[in-house]
Amino acid sequence: MERQFSSSSGRLAISLKAVDVGDDLVVIITGGKAHIGATAVGIKTEGVATSSVITTPAHREDRVVKDAAEKLAKKLDKTVVVVSGIHYDNITKEEIEETLRLCDELVNALAGELSK
Repeated sequence: MERQFSSSSGRLAISLKAVDVGDDLVVIITGGKAHIGATAVGIKTEGVATSSVITTPAHREDRVVKDAAEKLAKKLDKTVVVVSGIHYDNITKEEIEETLRLCDELVNALAGELSK
């Protein structure tokens, strides 16, 4: 099954798409000029979520994918792969913080829907 969520603030628009892969989950988070900037695999073992992250050179989406993969793996008790690429020209520090907030909002919305 596929699920999609989106949220925006000012010029920022973030989209999240989630696809079931058997019992596991793949999540794609993009905004602005979409690309693959970072990927994380999140797992839950003994009640603790952990992740492994790969970031392409000169990209900074590692925080987005790490936070999302660990949060979803812990809440859903499944393996989760998160891929993200978000690019806005001349993004400010405040817009980066807002982007992180929007991403977290979308991850929480997905976790809420899948926890039902």
